[in-house]
Amino acid sequence: MKKLHLSLIAAGLLGASPAAFAEVANLTNSADGANREAGIAAVKQKLQAACTDRKGTPDLASFEVVFEKTSENPNVPKPYYVDGKMQCNLP
Repeated sequence: MKKLHLSLIAAGLLGASPAAFAEVANLTNSADGANREAGIAAVKQKLQAACTDRKGTPDLASFEVVFEKTSENPNVPKPYYVDGKMQCNLP
């Protein structure tokens, strides 16, 4: 019986720990670039900055491109547009 009480107390303490209350947020953003690689790098940088501003840890493996488009206008300095999303582990 004592082991049952100790295990219930231990489970309660673990459940009350800050790690148990951590949450995952899905962040989205967009960026322009001179080419595909520059656009993707810019949106990754924006997403990482947004996550760290919220005191979170960005999950780089979860990054994915949602939408991408190249402008047909040759006079646009950054013709490549990218939308991306990434998960952010918040405390």
